[in-house]
Formats: sequence, C-alpha cells, structure tokens
Amino acid sequence: MTASAAGARRDAARAGRVRAALARVRAGAARVPRAAWVCALVAVLNATAWSLVTPPFQIVDEPWHYEYVEHVANHGRPPAPSPARLSPSVQIVTEDLDLGRVIGAPENGTIWSRAERARLARDQARVRSERGNGGSYADVPEPPLYYALEAIPFTLARGATVLDRLALMRLVSALLAGVTVLGVFLFLREALPAHPWTWTVGALGVAFLPLFALMGGGLNPDNLLYATAAWLFLAFARIFRRGLTPRRAAAVGALLATGYLAKMNFVGLVPGALLGLLVAGVRAEGALRPRALRLPLLALGVAAAPALLVTLLNVAAWDRPAFGLGAYSTSGVHPTLGHGFDYVWQFYLPPLPGMWRASATTFAARDVWFDGFVGRFGWIDTRFAGWVYDVAAIPALATLALCVRALVRGRRALRARLAELIVYAALAAGLLLLVALASYNLLLRRGGGAAEARYLLPLLPLYGALLVLATRGAGRRWMGVAGVAIVMLAFAHDLFGLLLEVSRYYA
Repeated sequence: MTASAAGARRDAARAGRVRAALARVRAGAARVPRAAWVCALVAVLNATAWSLVTPPFQIVDEPWHYEYVEHVANHGRPPAPSPARLSPSVQIVTEDLDLGRVIGAPENGTIWSRAERARLARDQARVRSERGNGGSYADVPEPPLYYALEAIPFTLARGATVLDRLALMRLVSALLAGVTVLGVFLFLREALPAHPWTWTVGALGVAFLPLFALMGGGLNPDNLLYATAAWLFLAFARIFRRGLTPRRAAAVGALLATGYLAKMNFVGLVPGALLGLLVAGVRAEGALRPRALRLPLLALGVAAAPALLVTLLNVAAWDRPAFGLGAYSTSGVHPTLGHGFDYVWQFYLPPLPGMWRASATTFAARDVWFDGFVGRFGWIDTRFAGWVYDVAAIPALATLALCVRALVRGRRALRARLAELIVYAALAAGLLLLVALASYNLLLRRGGGAAEARYLLPLLPLYGALLVLATRGAGRRWMGVAGVAIVMLAFAHDLFGLLLEVSRYYA
C-alpha cells in the first residue's frame, strides 16, 4: 500500500469518526423535548432584552469583569493581584457614562443628550489603549474559565469599541442563560417525571425571573456558575433515577471541574456533590464496600486534573494565590465559633434572644433575600416601590402553600427518595453556608459583610421544582389554572422589572 493510499484511509477513518460523533450529538438533541428548546430560547431572548435595556457597566462589578477579559485576551493569562487600574479605553468610557453620578443614585439616569452621546463616540474613537492591569483583583478574585470564554468575542471584535465588545460579551452570557434553563427543564423532567407539561411551568418561571435575566444580560462569571450548577443537579437526578455509570461519574467530574474554574462560590456545592457520589456508589453496590468508591473516585479524578493544573499555574506561572483572595482570603482573620454561628444564623434568619449582633450586620433577611429575589437591580440601587414587595409576598406564600400541599400528598414517594432529597438539601446547604461564611470573613477583614440574592441563583433548579410542585399542589382539577397563573405572574414580574429599568435610567 502506498503512503498516499494509507493517508487517504486515515483521512476517511477520521471523517467517519467525526460523522459518528455528529450523529450522536444530533440524536441526543433529538431526545430533548421541543418545549425544553423553546424555554431555553425564551431565556436567551429575555436575557438579551435585559442586556439591551440595562446601560453599559450598570451591573455590579461589570467594569472589573471587562478588564479581566481584556487582560486574558491580550496576555493569555489571568491578572495578578495589584491595585485597580482600568485601561485608558475603559476609563474614558466610564467617565463619559458618568458612572460616579449614576451608581448608587436612583434619581440620576444614564447619559441621554445628543452632546453626551457624541462625546462618548468621539472619545471611544480617540482613546484605544488597552493597557490596564486586569481590574481590581480584590473585587474579582475569580478563576479564569468564564473570562477565557468571553475572550473569544472580545478577540473576534478586534478593532471594535469598548461598548460594542461589551454588547457581544453580554450576548455570550445570554446564551449561558439559555443553557441554564435547558438544564433546569431537563432536571425537572428527571426529578419530577409526572405531568410533563408542568416542566415548562418551572422552566419558564426561571427564564422570566428578573434577577436571573438581569445577570444573564450582563458580563459576570455568575452566569457560567448558574449553568454548571443546573447541569450538576441534572446529573444527580439522572444518577438517582437511572444509576451511576462510568459515563455519568465522568460527567459529574467534568461539571465539578468546570464549576471550580468558573467561580469560587461553586465550592459550596462540592460537599453535596461528594455526598451524592458516595450515596450513588453505595446504592450501585448494595453496601458500603471498597468497590463502591470506584466510580466516585473516577469522578474525583476527572475533576481534580484541571483543578490541580490551574492551581499549579496560579502559583508557578501566573503569580496568583493558589485559591484566590477577596472574600475567600483568611489572612489576618481571627474568627470565633460562637460569633460565627450567630452571624451565619442571622444571615438568613431573625436573631434569637441572646445572640451576638454584629454592628455591620445592617441588612435584614427579608430585605436581602426576599426583596432582592423579587428585584433589586443594577448596582443593587434600583428597586420597586416598597408596597410591591408587600404585595409580592401574597403569591409567594400561596406558591409555598401549594408546594407543601403537594409534598404532603406525595409523602410516600418522598420516603422512597429520601437519599436523593438529602443530596439536594446538602447541595443547597453547602452553598448557603459558603455564602454566609464568606460574608463573615469580609466582616472580620474590613468591617462589612456582603449579601446579595444573586448568590443563591445556583439553586435555580430547586426554584423550578418548587413551581412545578406548586402547580401540582392545586390538584388535578385546578392544575392547568395554577400553571397558567404561575407563568403569567412570572411574565408580568419580568415585564415590570424591565419597565423599572427603563424608568430608572431613561426617564
């Protein structure tokens, strides 16, 4: 056989493998219900609408995230710790947008006059330097995966203005919002298989959630975190319904690696994931024996390889701390167990008699978590009138009551799925604990904590499940009415959130 013939055979074999892989992808996509794709498309379009309505850099920390992407695109590595220094091209845009006057001042809208917009256009054409240092590392101590992803549209738009690039990068986040909702829909299909049409209720409820759409329309690594968390919940739902296999173990490992490289908050989900792998391994073997650890260890091996590589690069090549700074650094911090417990409790719940009350714990649980979930946008300075949050409590309580009714009616099925429910609870509890401890760490380091409702959005699959259970809790006779009401309320909630953004910045 001649060399050319052998090469032709190799090329034909390679082409055959590519065709087979594409055929598997198409077959997998065909197995996804059409409703799931529709819900994902709704999420993408909704997040895109929010990205168009929300002015540039009017989402928390967006200038620093832009700088991080700029540094990755120009230097091929994440930024090292250093004082904040925006590149001249970004600095002139923030000045022309008058961010110092707009942020934190709801009475001040964004620039609007023809003269202001003309100055912005001239300055973007005049100042093109990208010689920044990656932004404020203290505020953005995150791993590089999301920023490497966003560096793709940044690089493809070489020569474009800062605002044009930001718009393209926001579209990538909108696509991630669609990936998140697709994962939520498929999770609901696995975890709550009865009444298939209710999966659409839960997925659309997530897609129309204003806070989620706001984040999906902005430049923020939270978007990759939400998507990874949704698919992690889906992976465990499939494992508990169909069993733990090498492929599913490897998928969990890949998701753990992706989450770890997306945002540090993902670490809060890791203990629950480890518990889920252990429980699934024991169930597969029928007993706790060494062989039960075979597939969990496979998952950990898949997860550990990229995580260890990035940790090594942080120390050896990138001049970064191994595991990040900011809210995660414990340097110079001296916590106490009693005060820490009191803080974590009050982070989510009203204080009990005799609890220590930190002076910096100035936020109330309802103000941060419920009101923030209903809607506090921009730099957390755009909010509805106070009565809106009071009225919103009515459908929220009704939804919870219907959910409880569905759980009570299905209590026999719950007992049979107790191990699965414990894993979901562990995933949620780990995230809640990490967020609270990070805030406590900030309290000790700089005298003030941090609490935002967006930190809980990795639990969106559970929110979607709550909406599905509420629909079913209405009973067979009223399920259709309840499902339509939930979707219509979610759509109205989203629409009024968009109108609030318009009135805040353009009125």
